Amino acid sequence: MEEILREFIVTLDTSFKKLVQETIETAGVSNLSVNQIQYIQAIGTLRYPTISEIAEELNITKASATTGINKLVSLGYAKKSQSTEDKRIYHVTLTESSQTFMRLHQKALEDYVAFIGQLLTPDEAEQFKRTLEKLIKGFYEKNA
Repeated sequence: MEEILREFIVTLDTSFKKLVQETIETAGVSNLSVNQIQYIQAIGTLRYPTISEIAEELNITKASATTGINKLVSLGYAKKSQSTEDKRIYHVTLTESSQTFMRLHQKALEDYVAFIGQLLTPDEAEQFKRTLEKLIKGFYEKNA
């Protein structure tokens, strides 16, 4: 069991990294680091977040988030806008190139899920789903 699980994790990781790299190249954002891509994904997921919300989502300090966001802004992948209600707060949005990356990444994930689904029979897919739900719950509990 341990050997096949290790092989599955390594294969999944390698395959997913390749998928992300292809998406990066297609979207024309190859100058971004893995961390910067995580910022873009957090901003896209949270939709118009504050820097504090991004920091919380990525489990980093507000100072680190500010530095990371400022770098994305300087590269043209994000925009900051000051809150009209509280001038200490900034909201972050994605530029068109970042939004393109997010759309391509989402499509690639959907294709990936469809590929896995095609490999399994309906019964196998249901069992796999139950197993993954159990694993995900375990990881959440471990990291809580």
